[in-house]
Amino acid sequence: MKILVIGAGWLGTQLATQLKADGHELWLSSRNVTKSSVVAEQFGHFVLDLAQSVRPTAELESLFKDALIICTVPASRTDGDGYTRAVAQLATLMKNCGALACIHLSSTGIYEGLTGEVDEQTELLLTDARIEVLAAAEQLINKAVPCCTLRLAGLIGPGRHPARFLSGKQAGLADVAVNMVHSTDICAAVSAIVQQKLWPELFNLSSPAFCSKAEFYLTACELASLPAPEFEPKNTAAAPGRRVLSTKSQKIAGFSYQYESALAALPFCS
Repeated sequence: MKILVIGAGWLGTQLATQLKADGHELWLSSRNVTKSSVVAEQFGHFVLDLAQSVRPTAELESLFKDALIICTVPASRTDGDGYTRAVAQLATLMKNCGALACIHLSSTGIYEGLTGEVDEQTELLLTDARIEVLAAAEQLINKAVPCCTLRLAGLIGPGRHPARFLSGKQAGLADVAVNMVHSTDICAAVSAIVQQKLWPELFNLSSPAFCSKAEFYLTACELASLPAPEFEPKNTAAAPGRRVLSTKSQKIAGFSYQYESALAALPFCS
């Protein structure tokens, strides 16, 4: 299968490596030519800057036609309009150029403001501007082509050690759930989804077993030899945390989480 990964970043390159090993034809995009020499050593490469106005060229039309598109464009916390425009342009390209389908890497940040257990059927707080941006992006792509939306928990893995997130900082409540997913598990899930052509679909990807925020970050900082974060005293009046359930993704045939809990993934982060 011809697969185009939009974004040759930290996760995009890992996904491309896995899918190439699966026997697929891989192309990666970057926003400018500076990355082309590095990417082109292993994969096909093309330039696509979704921050600018994009017109479909003959090259893009040929690449997109009948291809599976994997969208790794990250949602910006400071430029929601820019993210929406980028996704809208990609959706238009896919539709107009005859793409086969899309795997859209969204975020479990879409559940912000909610407490307790949340899953793919949970009603979202669309009055929140950031959540509205994430939901709108999901809808744009789903309307363009058949889409498998993956809502990813916090990203950890090689080159992305969670100790750096909160080391030496105020870290909030200690006993709330931490929702994380290792890049190895993301790659394995995407591999199984591609093999079975599971689109349209929606899955949360998050390590299944509960792990408290304090246990996770204290262990992470100890392993990385970094100063520990500081947590607030336990407050029984505080709102409960949010736990992202990944029960549905655990039913994907041929896929299982290598790291059942985020704590188990820590030795495999760097």
